[in-house]
Amino acid sequence: MSTEDDADKEGQRRPALLHGAPQAPPRQPKPGLETWRLRHPDGRIQRCELRDDSMAGAGWDVMQLENGEPLFSRRWGTNRSRYVAEAAKKDLLRTGWAESLTAIGSEARRS
Repeated sequence: MSTEDDADKEGQRRPALLHGAPQAPPRQPKPGLETWRLRHPDGRIQRCELRDDSMAGAGWDVMQLENGEPLFSRRWGTNRSRYVAEAAKKDLLRTGWAESLTAIGSEARRS
């Protein structure tokens, strides 16, 4: 049997690999638990999210975002992740960032 025949059979078994096959929709990220949101005087907004990946054995992911773009992400244990999130917030507050009013409103909606 030739290699060309093998390739045709492989293509028939895996139609998604064929040229022009319908593609799966892009994966959408799941938002984490927003722990804080800060605003800089120049208008930038940073927020911190905690994502629970402990069911997969990966601990908690601390993700810091600026204007929706990831700046920092690291996995930690439960207690350590909250500490890292609060330490990052304190550092930003010391350098001119301020609590964002939208964060207060979003916390009220969650309760």
